[in-house]
Amino acid sequence: MKILHIADTHLGYSAYRKTTDEGINQREADIYQSFVKTIDYAIEKNIDLILHAGDLFDSVRPNNRAITTAVKQLIRLSEKQIPMVLISGNHEQPKLQETGHIFQLFDHISGIYPVYNERYEKIDVSINGETVAVHCLPQINIRDYFQEQIDTIEKDEKAQYNIFLAHGSIQGIKEFSMNEFNEMLLPKYYLSDQFDYVALGHYHKHTEIDDHAYYAGSIEPLSFAEANEKHGFIELNLEPQRVIPKFIPFQTRPLIDVPTIDCVGKSVDEIMQDILSAIARLEPNGKIFRITLVHILSHQYRSLDYRIIRQYCQGALHYEIQAHIEEQDRSYLESHGKIDSIVNEFKQFIDQQDIKEKQEILKTGLQYIQAIDSKKDDI
Repeated sequence: MKILHIADTHLGYSAYRKTTDEGINQREADIYQSFVKTIDYAIEKNIDLILHAGDLFDSVRPNNRAITTAVKQLIRLSEKQIPMVLISGNHEQPKLQETGHIFQLFDHISGIYPVYNERYEKIDVSINGETVAVHCLPQINIRDYFQEQIDTIEKDEKAQYNIFLAHGSIQGIKEFSMNEFNEMLLPKYYLSDQFDYVALGHYHKHTEIDDHAYYAGSIEPLSFAEANEKHGFIELNLEPQRVIPKFIPFQTRPLIDVPTIDCVGKSVDEIMQDILSAIARLEPNGKIFRITLVHILSHQYRSLDYRIIRQYCQGALHYEIQAHIEEQDRSYLESHGKIDSIVNEFKQFIDQQDIKEKQEILKTGLQYIQAIDSKKDDI
């Protein structure tokens, strides 16, 4: 029996300012593309069952493109008779039940089983004459009621397979927390051997908890906390007394956290060279990346040439220069503040001039300014 375990698709998520030729936010479009590729894979491989472990959508009220994408893909599964069980996650669960849930749209799609009513539900799926009991724990906003519901879960002895499907972090293990105010804390004892498989969502990095319990991870990286990681889903071969999970990575848009640049003892020119070299090495076209500077002095940070950095980063979808400024005493900052201001004004003035010797004049002028600054330090 072949099962796909996916999670945290976050349809409707958008970030940064770049758009497609059609005017859609590029990151939003990236995520739609990855979701469609997931459904393509399920159909091509003739998967028997899909489990979605929460956060299909990025928000309680997703935009029309996100809704349309989801409905079209679920109808494709229905037409191919590939059942899907999906639970609500904390991103799409409204705070008030009377608000209504976006998953109601899926209630009447044949073979699609949305679970969103803030209570435990067991979905029995018949596949090739065998019963898979999917024990579903959707997002429950009231913690006391959540505990009541989780205490009612019991293994179905009549089913050939029992799977626990939940969205949340594991209680007592900080690594799996997303630090979101309404995340559910799953007791670790529920990841027990009473289930043939535990399919988890919420934590965006693909992670093995033990040999039968996994976070699938998100299909696309959504923050720098998930940088430099592979993203995709799990294809699970479920056999009597045997579970064989295989992670299927996707070729997603690169989101890169560049190794930190230590600025101790370096001049502004040396720091700039390190930044530009790092950009050149990662080949920024189409990528999202962050460069972090550590132990940099505030006057050095203000003196970086962001015009040149922007030129090197042309073609990148998004980039950030993050700085951990070294603490300095106030007298140093006050004595150098005017010099820093003069440096910046001089750079801007030279940049606006239409002369061949621009770079030579800039270099000579900065040398004079630095010489004056050095004499001040000697006084």
